[in-house]
Amino acid sequence: MTSDQLHANHEDDTEPASQDSICEPKVYHHTKNKEGRDQCKEQVQDSEPTKNSEDDEDSPYALIVRRRFSEKREVESTTVCVNSPLIHKAFQDVIGSYPTVASDFKTSFKLESPFQILLHYWDPLEAYRDDADSPRMRQHLNLLFRFMEEEMGPERRTLQHMLQKQMITFKQAWVIYRPGDLVVSEVLGKSWLSRVEKVSYGTSRNRGPYVTIHMKYCDANDDAIGEAQRSTNIFQSDHFASDHPAKIKRLPVYPRKFSDRGPDLEIELLERGKKFITNRGILTKDYDGVAEWLKEPPLDFFDPNMADYPPIWLPFTETGRVVLDRKTFEEDNYSHVTMIEEVDDPELFLCPPYALGYSTGRKEWCRYLVDNLRDVTWKENAWSSLILDQEQKQVLKALVMSHKHPERVRSLSEQKGKGLVVLLHGTPGSGKTLSAETAAEMSKKALLSTSMSELNRYDRAYAFEHRLKQILQYATTWNAIILFDEADVFLESRDMTSNSTTRSALVAVFLKHLEYFSGIVFLTTNRLSSIDAAMKSRIHLSLSFGPPEADVRRQIWKQNLEAVPIDETEIGGKELSGRAADDLIHHKLNGREISNALNTARTLARFEEVKLSLQHIETVLKIGQTFGKHIGA
Repeated sequence: MTSDQLHANHEDDTEPASQDSICEPKVYHHTKNKEGRDQCKEQVQDSEPTKNSEDDEDSPYALIVRRRFSEKREVESTTVCVNSPLIHKAFQDVIGSYPTVASDFKTSFKLESPFQILLHYWDPLEAYRDDADSPRMRQHLNLLFRFMEEEMGPERRTLQHMLQKQMITFKQAWVIYRPGDLVVSEVLGKSWLSRVEKVSYGTSRNRGPYVTIHMKYCDANDDAIGEAQRSTNIFQSDHFASDHPAKIKRLPVYPRKFSDRGPDLEIELLERGKKFITNRGILTKDYDGVAEWLKEPPLDFFDPNMADYPPIWLPFTETGRVVLDRKTFEEDNYSHVTMIEEVDDPELFLCPPYALGYSTGRKEWCRYLVDNLRDVTWKENAWSSLILDQEQKQVLKALVMSHKHPERVRSLSEQKGKGLVVLLHGTPGSGKTLSAETAAEMSKKALLSTSMSELNRYDRAYAFEHRLKQILQYATTWNAIILFDEADVFLESRDMTSNSTTRSALVAVFLKHLEYFSGIVFLTTNRLSSIDAAMKSRIHLSLSFGPPEADVRRQIWKQNLEAVPIDETEIGGKELSGRAADDLIHHKLNGREISNALNTARTLARFEEVKLSLQHIETVLKIGQTFGKHIGA
């Protein structure tokens, strides 16, 4: 654009320009001379190269435009310095602040191509100009708009045509992300609103070019409620076909104005945000629905570009108890630590749709949808439903309910010997695991179960110890009960003359940490030929479980059948106590086999679209007998 073009028509404005600036532009072109030095030339007729002072902020002219050219005489960049106090006032009123412009618009400031701020606020500035009462304000803004039209007018019209079709190209994606505007993303099908902070472009060695959307949202931890930052990378190879435009609503983050949802979305998300705020701290919850677990690269995986292999969230279906604890999650996953800046009036409708917690079933850190979290309904009659010798049950109940976690322990020595270790040994399906579950239920504590295979999944001593310390720390933090299932490796006597040095080392590590754990631990085993002396000295109570006798099997059948919803079964009290029940207990099944048989019979009844009957159970038991004969049972 020439100086004459920028001057065009300004003589029609009758009111004189501001006393602080001349409502005219100064345009300079920068090129390289033969020696490679910068050469500046003012764009007026027959002008000669001028001294390159570039003290644009001190100029009396409203706009100072500088263009830099390559050796091929192509424009490489354009800079405009805005000196007009009237334009400053317009920017203060319309924009306020902009992340890529280090100015409060109260003094002269510079803008660089591609002039994102001007394109983002074209319409609001135009409306401000049209509504302005001052002819001088309109005069100065007209000067700015002549510059804008010459610089980006054709590009803007092309963009408007694309946006009408709700399309955008990769290179121009920044246009739809105006700082401060609301954008929509989704987590497990749930909408999440955030505010755009800024946009940047980059290139990944393995995945190619990408655009990063930097956003602000409302977040909360144990200490604060306020603003936090997050970002999403949109890769060109994933969402754009080369330079062809993509559907805006198919992008992982897109502007709120393109959403099909009306104002009810903000109302709905505000209620969810209030619920999000209440789920802070350490909480045991019931969950039923889809969730995501955090999958990290394998322990032995390494790549020079590890940034290209971040942990990822994978979906799964969760049903059962979960422990919410954001603080411990962040201690375990430093890359996921979020800094929260407290604000006076947090926008709760910008809260995430999920809470961070630990899956006691999957044994992984997860993201749980806030809408699917429920308060735990503890079973108050859990002890009465546990089918166990009365004396054993009484002793177990007394030990568990009387145990207290030490509070504010200052040293490991103070924790030594303060734990409760219970050994449960016996045949499979005899009630060992159920006893541990009942103890957790009655004491209203989470149950963390693990096994030797899980602790030693990497077959490395340091990894085993790290995982063991981790699970013990979780139990201490959450006041939870630990169940070490199939703990034969820890219990059997160590023979230092055999090739069991590795096992002995692991057992020694286990015993050391068990000694200083102040919580409740259950150990289960199906076989107990011999027990290590060091392990034996740490056990406070040992309970033996055998195959259930006829009267116990009757109680198990009765208890399981009574748990079936009444609208699903036609089996009543007479069937539970009469001859039919005698036929059921005739089958020498353990507790787990009885539960499995009943679940299979219920599935069969649902398939036939009828209520559960004894005939369904007999059919399943008959098939089971056939299987038992084939394997020699």
